[in-house]
Amino acid sequence: MGEKERIARLIEGCLKKQNLSQKALYDQYSKAMFNVAVRILGTVPEAEDALQESFIKMFNSLSKFDGRVSFGAWFKRITINECLNRLRKNKLNWMEIKEDIPETTTEEKEGVFTPEKLNQAISNLPDGCRAVFTLKAFEEYKHDEIAESLGISLSTSKSQFVRAKKLLKQTLKSH
Repeated sequence: MGEKERIARLIEGCLKKQNLSQKALYDQYSKAMFNVAVRILGTVPEAEDALQESFIKMFNSLSKFDGRVSFGAWFKRITINECLNRLRKNKLNWMEIKEDIPETTTEEKEGVFTPEKLNQAISNLPDGCRAVFTLKAFEEYKHDEIAESLGISLSTSKSQFVRAKKLLKQTLKSH
């Protein structure tokens, strides 16, 4: 049985309220969705809360899953939306940027860093920078999508992304 068929069977079991199917689906996706939540929200307790709420929302709306996208992508969207809702409720603090930020920057060749060091550096970013950076760099959102999702201007999204990259570069260089 392929992965797609296995997930389809788990979904079918979840729709029938089978605890083993629910646990198997949780085991399959909890780590990946937790990582998404930590990258966006920045703290483990906040990510744990968002993960729990994401699973509740996913199980409650599982009958709406139509298979047009993979289940993982569908569930990731639920998790990201939950994180974005939390960010909006918490009224993100956007960094004031006094210098002109170019729309594009020249990329420099960087050293190699462990995922742990990179994740730690990302989690230490200011909330607004971290949210924009995560959505752009990891989730491949476009700046207009980020701006709409977070209720900010397009220029704020772009400047926060550039600022996040600059802060990450400084942090990683010092380690």
